[in-house]
This record gives sequence, structure tokens and C-alpha cells, in this order.
Amino acid sequence: MVLMLLGSLAMASSASIIFNLDAEPMTVAAFRCLLAVPMLLPFVIWEMRRVDIRQALPRATVLGAVVGGVAIGVDYSFYNTSISLIGPGLATVLINLQIVFLPLIAWLIEGTRPMKQLAVIVPFMVTGVALAAGAFGDAELNLFGVVAGLIAGAGYATYLAIIRRTAPATLRPAPFTVLTIVCLSSGLTAGGGALGSGRFEMPTQVPEWLWLLALAFVGQVVVYLCFNIAMTGLNEVIASTLMLTGPIFAIVLGFLFFRDAPTAWQLLGCATIIAGAWWTAVAQRRTR
Repeated sequence: MVLMLLGSLAMASSASIIFNLDAEPMTVAAFRCLLAVPMLLPFVIWEMRRVDIRQALPRATVLGAVVGGVAIGVDYSFYNTSISLIGPGLATVLINLQIVFLPLIAWLIEGTRPMKQLAVIVPFMVTGVALAAGAFGDAELNLFGVVAGLIAGAGYATYLAIIRRTAPATLRPAPFTVLTIVCLSSGLTAGGGALGSGRFEMPTQVPEWLWLLALAFVGQVVVYLCFNIAMTGLNEVIASTLMLTGPIFAIVLGFLFFRDAPTAWQLLGCATIIAGAWWTAVAQRRTR
């Protein structure tokens, strides 16, 4: 449980680092992933010594990691854009809509009808998004920032759907090797998008590189190390609930470090989205 909370805090901290960078979002997304690859290599070497490579990394799993990395590259690019426009707190809240996108993706791909509660949960969470985005009250509404956050949530849900469906049928998988492939694929995706759109900006200052290294370490290595270990000892409902502390940490850190104070309406919206995500996690668990 402590590791899950530490992972959520690290995820929220990565949003604050991105906000502090004030750099091109797609470039940050690319370096966040690519710089994490050499950091993960020690875990990969350790992992390769204790698993059966053919069982832990079949072709479907490797291909899933590559395609999932493309989805994460899209997710990070739009997530970073959202952070720069609406702040780390609200952007981190919006990305948690992935828990609603997941059953919709399963319905689209496999024909698995989503649970009945989703008919109530979706409007409930959409209302929360509207509140959090500043559609009510005195906050200025940045529509593109909200849309970017929603796209990021959809990208993250796509990544989770792919990774879950291509996981190897073994009790001894290689999660860090898969994560390393994902980071390489997502970094190349975000970097290629930045180059293709003319938005790639090579950092030139030492502080920029230090922030990017910190982001790669905190946002990739620490987050996934904590989550991968913690989830083996927790049931899905508890794990999903603890992951929802990330947006709370992000809002608090955004206020402490950047004086990015949300309005009362936005706080209500954040609480609504978090409650909806928790409701979804509990309902999904009960229907299995």
C-alpha cells in the first residue's frame, strides 16, 4: 500500500516537473521515454537472468509492447500539452478517465457489453470534467487543454487494453523488459511526431537536461517500479483506489510549488471525476 502511494506521489511529481520545464510538450514526451531506457536496463538484465525468455516474451507480447508504446507516445504528447494549458492538477485528473474508456474499448474491439452502471457513471464524470475545466464559476475555460487531457486518457486506456491482451501466459513475466520496449517505442513516436510537425526542440541548457533526467527517473522508473511491485500484493479495487490519489497529490503539489490554485467549482469537479473512477473500479470488480 505504501508503494502504491509512493508511486502515485511520483506520478503527480512528474506532472509538476513537466509544468516547470516550460518546453515543447512533444519533445518532453520523447525525452521522458528515451532517457528512461538506459535507466531501466539494469532491471532488464536482472529480469533476463530469472525468466524463460520464450515464455515471458512471446511475439505477441513484444508486438503489444511496441504498439502500446505508440499509444503511450500519443498519451504523453497530449498529456504534456494539457499540463501546459490547464495545469498539472486538472490534467492528471482528466487522464483518470481512462478507467471509463477501457470498458468502451472492450465493447468496440470484442463486443463485450459494458456494465449497466456506466450509463450513469459516464454522464456523472462528464459533469465532473465540465466543472474541473472551469465551465462554471470564474475559471477561464481552455477547451483545447481539456480535449488534450481527454485524448491523453484515451491513449492511456488504449495502452492498458493492448498490454493486458498481449500479456504472456506465464507466472514469470518480464514487466521491466516490456516497459523498456514501450519506452523506446513511445519515445520514437513522440519524437517522430515532434520532428514531423516541426515542433522538436533540442534542449541546450544543462538545467533542462537535468529536469528531463529527473522526469525520466521519477515519471517512468520510480512510478512503474512502485506500481509493478505493489500490484502483486493488492486486489484490483484497492490498487485502483490508491492510484486515484495521484490527482490529489498533483493538485496539492501544483498549489504548493506553482500557486496553481483551483477554484471551488474545479475542486468539486476533481472530486466528481475521482469518485466516478472509484465507482467504476468497484463496479468492474463486482461484475467479474
